[in-house]
Amino acid sequence: MKKIKALLLLSVFILSTFNVFSQNTSLINSCNDFVSGSNSNWPYILVATTPDSGATSQAAQTFTINVTDTANGGSFRVAKTTANGNWFFGPAISMTLGYNSITVSAVTFDRAVKFQFSNGDVEFNALVLNGDTSDCVVPPPPPPPPTSSLISNCSEFISGPVAWPYVLVATTLDSGLASQGAQTFTMNVTNLPLLGAEFRVYKTTANGNDFFGNPIALTLGSNSITVAAVAFDRAVKFQFSSGDVEFDALSLNGIDSDCVANTTDIEQSENYIFLNIFPNPSNGNLFVKSNDPIEFLQIRDLSGKVVFQKSPKGNDFQIQTSRLKKSIYFLSCLIKSEWETRKIILN
Repeated sequence: MKKIKALLLLSVFILSTFNVFSQNTSLINSCNDFVSGSNSNWPYILVATTPDSGATSQAAQTFTINVTDTANGGSFRVAKTTANGNWFFGPAISMTLGYNSITVSAVTFDRAVKFQFSNGDVEFNALVLNGDTSDCVVPPPPPPPPTSSLISNCSEFISGPVAWPYVLVATTLDSGLASQGAQTFTMNVTNLPLLGAEFRVYKTTANGNDFFGNPIALTLGSNSITVAAVAFDRAVKFQFSSGDVEFDALSLNGIDSDCVANTTDIEQSENYIFLNIFPNPSNGNLFVKSNDPIEFLQIRDLSGKVVFQKSPKGNDFQIQTSRLKKSIYFLSCLIKSEWETRKIILN
């Protein structure tokens, strides 16, 4: 029944998404992908390539635009340089409602290719240039967060040994004093695989050796365990035998998982803030992307200490992590006057 309700909610959301998407458009004169042209008859230009791009400029060049309003007869044409360096201008092509696309064939010399447009009032809801989608069209609202998740679909679990392939990292040695505190996970299981599933505790001891706890069978309902505090730095992980365990609530040391959300979250999806941090876990730099400007960004370690902060003032940002130790952190972004926090793992 719970799954049926979730599917009904998702169906309603999908229908409403199509309605919203129809309103997500841009004008050519409002899109910064177009640069100004010197010809008053063709004042808006998409630059596909230039001779400076070398061999890349020799490849085929394509643009596709989905027009929702032709502005009473907007048109476009191709401008390109030939093998002897002269400019060639193709015939004007009238824009039509729906998809308009053209490809300029590949050549064996470096060249410039531009697509020129006659009218900046042409409205569109999709634009792609050589495979790159334009940022000028506001994307539709993100889908509602799921009300349940499988362990195998939740990015908070990392890969483990063959018999225990899914691992929740509670703390590591690099976390210092914070690693000495009690470590707890709680999971509300809604469905188990036919043969059941188990979890166990892994931790390092005072002398640095590995300790593996006895397997504990997961049961329907709430499952929880706490590893007691110690007086030395240590690692603690919770290992799981199957990725087919379904759950609708998960917390690790008091932090709720982003893999699931409750019904209230779905009802308030219009206020949802999209924030994507990747790759996570990361072996190098992190990339942060949002549909809205990120006013301020902070990274805190497990003890709560701020180890990095920045004011990106943009929708995406790259973080160089070379100065941070391998550990678990919490990255917080101030977006639309709301703080969004994600757990990140640096390997």
